[in-house]
Amino acid sequence: MPTTAAVAVATLTLVVTCSTRPIQADDGRRDPTRDGLGVLSGARIETPPMWERDAVRVMHDAAPSSDARAMTALGARYASGCSVERDDGMAVRCYASAAEQGDSNAMFLLASMHARGRGVVRDPRVAFEWRLKAADAGNVRAMTSVGSAFASGTGVEADGFEAVRWFLKAVDGGDTMAMANLGALYLGGFGGNHGVQADRTKAIHWLRVAGECGDVYSMVALGDLYSRSPRGARNYDEAIRWYARAVALGNTKAMTSLGVLFADGKGCDAKPAEAARLFLVAAKDGVPEAMLNLAGLYRDGRGVTKSLEESYFWACNGAASLTDRTRESALAFTARLGAKLSADARAMLDARHQSWMARDRSATEPYAAVSDESK
Repeated sequence: MPTTAAVAVATLTLVVTCSTRPIQADDGRRDPTRDGLGVLSGARIETPPMWERDAVRVMHDAAPSSDARAMTALGARYASGCSVERDDGMAVRCYASAAEQGDSNAMFLLASMHARGRGVVRDPRVAFEWRLKAADAGNVRAMTSVGSAFASGTGVEADGFEAVRWFLKAVDGGDTMAMANLGALYLGGFGGNHGVQADRTKAIHWLRVAGECGDVYSMVALGDLYSRSPRGARNYDEAIRWYARAVALGNTKAMTSLGVLFADGKGCDAKPAEAARLFLVAAKDGVPEAMLNLAGLYRDGRGVTKSLEESYFWACNGAASLTDRTRESALAFTARLGAKLSADARAMLDARHQSWMARDRSATEPYAAVSDESK
């Protein structure tokens, strides 16, 4: 029978894998940009119905006057279905009109439509061309997307040198996603054309810069780096600090990783009760590793009242929620727990498990922020 620590260590490896985000391309859905006429990014905003109707009327009136800004805003309305019936084709036409007039926001959003195949046939190459035009016109978010395209080879031949160059241009414009992407690029390295060598020092630098700017992925990645490095390079104090900052922003992967450190007493005195609270919130949000760690705590009675039934229940949930090669070992763990229960108890818990898996997970419990000093 594995110990609680063994379960925690095993699932921590999963957390590191799950939390590491690939380099992302900004496709127009991040940080909605507003102006007096509406939403440039295509996201819905809450405004009084009369203002919504007036805004659309003003945009329609402005469009014939070749006002690129109004055309971009009108396209965003059609793309989002805000105050008008959603019409991707009309959104594309509005964006294209404004883009031809040199509006970089329109170019960027038109690229997003081509990338996702909305209103047009999906074409990554055309999407890249529009993003490049927007970037050349000074659009910072487009610069990040161009860098991401070069890093992933989406719509253009992969090129590490160009990826770094465009990310750095976006960083000069203050783009946090570009900072995080530089960290991810140096963390894993890039073996394609004009490869980029993995560089832990540079990765930590850019992840810290992005983390200080509020990028949650970078906070979690830093926690992973500091807690999972070779023994001589581990820094559990820093890991706890960065995980705690991500937890304060509601990141459930960070809750799971921080819970592992608290349960094992790494970088702090063991805090199994605090670990259990973290695991429970993350488990209710659907994180399989949190469910399995919670099962281990219930099995051993650490931080919670010992309960083989609760342990089996959470192990069932965790194993059923996994989709990778680790599921087999999780199922074996669940089977060992179930073997200690009566047939009637298993049947009752299996029914509870099925009900839980089918529940509405849209509402999850908040977790009180863990301070940086939680040690």
